[in-house]
Amino acid sequence: MNDNLNEREHPEERHGFHVDWRVAFGLIVTLIWISAGLFYLLSIVGAGNFVYLPTADIGSFLEGAFAPLAFLWLVIGHFMQQKEITANTKAINIQERSARRLEVHSARDSYFKLLNLVQDQLGNIAAFHYVSVCGPTGIGEITAEEFTEQRTHMSTGDSAWFIRKLISYSVNFRNDPEGLHEVFYGTDIRSRHSNNFARTFRKLLDAAEAVDTDEMVTDALLQGSASGLLYRIILNVRGDLEMNPITGFNATPTQVNAPTGTAPQDSQT
Repeated sequence: MNDNLNEREHPEERHGFHVDWRVAFGLIVTLIWISAGLFYLLSIVGAGNFVYLPTADIGSFLEGAFAPLAFLWLVIGHFMQQKEITANTKAINIQERSARRLEVHSARDSYFKLLNLVQDQLGNIAAFHYVSVCGPTGIGEITAEEFTEQRTHMSTGDSAWFIRKLISYSVNFRNDPEGLHEVFYGTDIRSRHSNNFARTFRKLLDAAEAVDTDEMVTDALLQGSASGLLYRIILNVRGDLEMNPITGFNATPTQVNAPTGTAPQDSQT
């Protein structure tokens, strides 16, 4: 298929030597014109008579004979140059598009490297949030030793471990708006963790939108990842997102005044 495409784009490479039709036309006209001039010179003027003409007359004859040919080749050269300029312009446009694609790929590669770092950061935020809710200072569901073991598991590559555990715990309060608010904004520490998580994820989402021309990465990050689900739960608890991402219903939880020190709202666009 590629061979056929190359043959269509460069037929001269398939057929060998290729002469532009303008050049062929110019050569034919030149040959006819010179032949007609020689016929006129030999048949009408006569070669003997032409030799004995004054120099000025010979110069005028040659000037008149070759001026049309000079003009013809000037026009042909102009169109040939215009063709080369058009080809060069197309080549420059192709190079520009390639450079833009390379720039986009480079930006995406940088983003995915950043994504791994930020996911680790989000996992750590969720870890401390989870231990604040379920650890010794919370309901006591998990001990400090168990928290340490689970953080070790998270460090092996499962950065979303505590994010999923926090989501699972939040599901228990899917029909209890006040209880859900207590999980995320019940104390100053939880409020700080919730707002920090939402702010960090929002920055990650903005970075994805900057390099994601078809919105596939953005949608996968927001709708298909554990971090995106927890982010939407936090927005719903704060009242910035109408639909509850846990139940799927448009029901904003009853809000209680957030503890002092909470960050400004992060509205989802």
